[in-house]
Amino acid sequence: MGANIVCVTSSGGLPIFSRKIGNVESLSFSTIGSLNGVHLFGKSKGLLLESTETENSTVVWKEYDDSLILICVAVMNGQEVVEEIIETVYNALIVFVGTNEIKNFKNVERFKRSLRPSYPIIDCILECLDFGDRNTNLDLLKLVEAILCREGKTLQIALDSFVEVIGTQFGWLTIENCVAAATDGWWSLVQIERKLLSHIVRSSSHCTCFDMPIYLPFKSPTVPIRLVSVCLINPIRVNVLCGSSPDLSAISQKSYQCWSPIVDTLKLAVQSHPRNIPSNLGFHDSINGFLLINMLLGKFLLCTSLKSTKKDSKSCAETLKSFYYNAVRILEKSETLHQPLETYWVAEYHKLHAIKEGDDLICVLFHSGIPTPCMRLISRETLNIIVSQGELSWSHSSSK
Repeated sequence: MGANIVCVTSSGGLPIFSRKIGNVESLSFSTIGSLNGVHLFGKSKGLLLESTETENSTVVWKEYDDSLILICVAVMNGQEVVEEIIETVYNALIVFVGTNEIKNFKNVERFKRSLRPSYPIIDCILECLDFGDRNTNLDLLKLVEAILCREGKTLQIALDSFVEVIGTQFGWLTIENCVAAATDGWWSLVQIERKLLSHIVRSSSHCTCFDMPIYLPFKSPTVPIRLVSVCLINPIRVNVLCGSSPDLSAISQKSYQCWSPIVDTLKLAVQSHPRNIPSNLGFHDSINGFLLINMLLGKFLLCTSLKSTKKDSKSCAETLKSFYYNAVRILEKSETLHQPLETYWVAEYHKLHAIKEGDDLICVLFHSGIPTPCMRLISRETLNIIVSQGELSWSHSSSK
């Protein structure tokens, strides 16, 4: 199970890059040429070839700015999801080189070199796909992962003070790559921009601090800005978007001044992981885990460590991810005439139920012994327990 994504030039079909994930072979040069050739043939006849499907695979083509063609071949994933993968990958290219370079590059080899820093991010994007196995990452497309802790308001106040000192509106604090606090400016970014920023921070989490120029696909696609990230204590990072000043050393010094007074609070906040919610919140005994999504803010919370081992926790997360991609995403759509509000699965060893209330959507994994009619009541109860905790501010962009 796996996927391939390739990028070629629109004018001559020259390969720019090829990335893959899972147990599939990389696409050969002849296969890439054939896929590009059939798209080019349709274009010459006034036809737009968008996608096709085989017995277990989906192929999607997408051309951008008469400059690049992205082709994705994915196993066990439908057209809608693969189209989102292509869109996200293209925006990842913009993050590293900007739209002007994509539209007007002259030297193919130089352009290929400039895109190499984007490869780890493209790999992170591909890991969001669901292949129904235990080798995939437990991330979700376009949604940033969040963590809730009792110390959230204190962290938010400290973050707001820190970004004011730096002179920016865009800042966020992560615990194990999960957003624990963020400014209103950061939440105002387009959802896919926030997701790509999270991918960059995650892929560079081994660095004590880093400073890199990036473009924002919607807010700043032609003018670079700086992404600066500083590790406060392992595994907590503070991240900001800013202009040419202050420099990295000054930001590192100011981060120490702002955050060292609450280092004990930071250590307490870390204890919310891997549960991702405060330990004093209790849930029904039939629940093995749940996935909570706020569709308005584009964030999700994954809790699979209620009473399971690390191995069982990963299995729960994989089951919830498959349930979300295969049965739940229809609940997120608002354009249908008859909008479904809930769905469920029944399997031999577990049951799953999802329900949508307002901007929130919760998917709950139960053990198989729970009576099916009871799942709706328990799912609602679980959602209300979290949403009613005002100090956690789940449904708000910040804790202010």
